[in-house]
Order: sequence, then structure tokens, then C-alpha cells
Amino acid sequence: MTTAAGDSQQRPWRYGSSFVSLAVGVVLTVGLVILLLWQAVLIRIPPGHVGVLYRLFGGGTDMAMVHPEGLVAKQPWNTLYIVETRLQALNFNLLAYSAEGMQVGVEATVLYQVKKPEAGKLVAEVGLDYAERVIRPLSTAAVRRIIARYSSHELYTVGADRLQAELLESLRAMPEARFFHYMEIPLRSLKLSDRLTAAIEIKLAEEQRAASYGYILESQRQEAERLRIQAIGLRNFYSVIQDALTDRLLTWRGIEATVELSKSPNT
Repeated sequence: MTTAAGDSQQRPWRYGSSFVSLAVGVVLTVGLVILLLWQAVLIRIPPGHVGVLYRLFGGGTDMAMVHPEGLVAKQPWNTLYIVETRLQALNFNLLAYSAEGMQVGVEATVLYQVKKPEAGKLVAEVGLDYAERVIRPLSTAAVRRIIARYSSHELYTVGADRLQAELLESLRAMPEARFFHYMEIPLRSLKLSDRLTAAIEIKLAEEQRAASYGYILESQRQEAERLRIQAIGLRNFYSVIQDALTDRLLTWRGIEATVELSKSPNT
């Protein structure tokens, strides 16, 4: 009897101990799962970026909604792609050809930004490596197309601002520009061959010399015209005076001079 009573007193403790152990195990398991999955559930979008959500079981890339900076919660099986929307720079070097087929070495930089509302379509249609897939090939193609419009001599003398303006206009006119704001495309270097550069410099010097000769000839022509007009004026003046100088006028002018001279105190 004593043994049966003792067993009945120990059973509640055993049941309670099992329940506590189970609860602790569940809590630890849930905590471990949360610890392992929190990075897949809570995503931080840094400054100057936006998030584009890809739903594994919900239609793929969400192109209509773009998540702003901050903390975003998602389901573990979905993916949030981070797209930079700050000003970005892409340097590139290439060989282009002028209108007459001469090689031109070009070093340039394209400054651009991803349009925030178009980030979803950009991820779906192009991907995150848009710099190499779109920006670089389109920029190099635009440079080659613009360089081919000019001869080597024109490229040596045309202003960089004009070339950059034409390049920006060309980039902004492309269909892919709907994803990007093209800010500027400065040309860091535009290099012709040394022999071609020397020939262009000689030609420019000859043109400047010819222009200076033309200026001198024009100046001399204008001076000759001035002297001719002056000579015509003098001739006309003396012709009028000669016709007006009669004997009576000369006699009268002599009398006036004599009277004026007599009035002088030294006479």
C-alpha cells in the first residue's frame, strides 16, 4: 500500500516535467528557426537603393511595386533584389573610326541613374548586370556613331561640348533609355595618331597664315580706298576754290589783310 501511494504521488511530477521539457524544446526550436531565417524574412534596403520583389509562387517579378529604403518583410521563399538608384559612373575605352577611316582612340565616362519606377521592369527584362548588358554596349555604339560623322581634322578642332551634347542626345533617343537617366558623358581623351596629329597641326598653321595674309590684304585695300576717297575730296575742293578765286576777290582780300595789319600796335 505504501508503494502504490508513493507511485501515485510521483506521477504528476513526471507528467509536469515532460510538459516543461516539451515546451522548452518547442521554444528553442522556434527560436533557432527564427534565428536561421530572419535574414530571409527581414531585408534591409540601404540608402540610394530600391527593392524589387520576386514571388516564387505568386507570378514572378513584381514590376508594379518598388520598395523604398528601409526594412522590408517578405516570405522566406521569395527573393528581394536590391537595385542601386544613385548616380553611377562607367568608364570605357574604345577605338573608333573617323569619316575618312582613320583610327581614333577614345576614353570616356557615362554618368547615369536607374529610374526608380522602372526598377522592376529593369530586373525582369535586363537583370542586375545592366551596366555590362546595356550601358557599356550602347555607350560605345553611340561614340563610334558620332565619331564617324566627323573627319580627323574636324575632330581635332570641334569642341568637346558639342561632341558630348550629340552623344547624350543619341543615348537618350534609344529605347533602353526608358530605364535610365543619362546625366553626362564626358570625353576624357580623344587621341589621333601622332603622324596624323602633326599633319593636322601643319595644315592649321597654314590656314592661320593664309588668314593673316588675307587680313593684311583687306586692310591695305581699305586704306587704298580711304586714300582714293580723300584724293577725290581734295580735288573737288580745289576745283571749287579755283573757280571762286577771281581778280576782284583777290584784290578785296588783299585790302582786308592790309587794314588788319595797320591796326597792329607794332606797325
